[in-house]
Amino acid sequence: MIVSSSVFRAVRRAHGLMQVRGMQALAAVYTETGDPQSVLRVVRHSLPPLLDTQVMVQMLASPVNPSDLNQIEGTYPVRGTFNNINTSGTVLQACVGGNEGVGRVTQIGQNVHNVQVGDWVVPQRAGEFGTWCTRTIVDAQSVSVVPEKWRSGLSPLDIACLKVNPCTAYRLLRDFADLKKGDYVIQNGANSGVGRAVIQLAHSWGIRTINVVRDRPELHELQRELTALGADIVVSDKQLTADSVKQQLRSLNNVRLGFNCVGGRTTLQLTKYISEGGTLVTYGGMSRQPVTMPTSLLLFKDIAARGFWMNRWYNSCSSLAMDAERQSMWKSILGLMRSGQFVTQPLSVSSIDEASEDDAQRIVHDAVSWTAGSKHAFVFA
Repeated sequence: MIVSSSVFRAVRRAHGLMQVRGMQALAAVYTETGDPQSVLRVVRHSLPPLLDTQVMVQMLASPVNPSDLNQIEGTYPVRGTFNNINTSGTVLQACVGGNEGVGRVTQIGQNVHNVQVGDWVVPQRAGEFGTWCTRTIVDAQSVSVVPEKWRSGLSPLDIACLKVNPCTAYRLLRDFADLKKGDYVIQNGANSGVGRAVIQLAHSWGIRTINVVRDRPELHELQRELTALGADIVVSDKQLTADSVKQQLRSLNNVRLGFNCVGGRTTLQLTKYISEGGTLVTYGGMSRQPVTMPTSLLLFKDIAARGFWMNRWYNSCSSLAMDAERQSMWKSILGLMRSGQFVTQPLSVSSIDEASEDDAQRIVHDAVSWTAGSKHAFVFA
């Protein structure tokens, strides 16, 4: 018997709907913005039918970033997407938390051609769908495939943490100066996710780094840790004003870039060591204090001040050239991971089992605290 293509598509679609109908997922959601520990709750909900242009994604891992918490608070420029979520007959208008993560495609709609079952995918852009869930159904155009040959030998956590911190570091080093081997960059927040990524990428490219961290009792231990990643100079913010450190840094005439994620007085001190004609790039503001620059640095050293936001860069990737640059960046970073030249920042990892809502609620509550003390990530069992 000959079966027409239209009949085949109908059977395929019916099979897909049958597979999805009745399927449930756990998700960390909020129905209003506010303190993440107060407004987030874990719910079990029914997945909607899979449409022709959608894919089902089983989430593998997802980190918790400061921007995720800002988004839940309602203070981040990118707002989450609120959808109807069916929880045991009650429909919530809610948003799933999280913007970064990786999942495996388990089903595709009949009109999906850019994704295959089994592909590992990451969100195309922040805010399109939440990643703190065990599985989700999303539009196929809202995900990007990470090719198997790029991720071979790497863990889901490595891929889950790719898009934000390593890529921010990559663009900071590539887009604001034509750095040569032996040039220096200086940065604060050097033990952050981006800071550690800057150290490793710069080291692999022959670029030297001056790294400023907040003063702490275990400073020497942190200095050893960052040096092991490839840092050339590691000082505390208090040491930055010491005469010996001033003399050492002022002797360098090729500090081409400064990277700031803190703001306030530390950034002012850091900027003084950027060489003439260099650039200060701000990509964060953890202290919530303004970035100030003395007139003398503008007049006599011609220091430029720029800003960088990774989301804005991704939003510019609509052209083929920019999309090719995105793929080249991911391939390069993942290649360094596979060769052991780049490691993901230390994470406090918790496993969320779909069978236990109470355990998942406790895990999420602890992970979204601003005072958690370490970067958290979820893996989904």
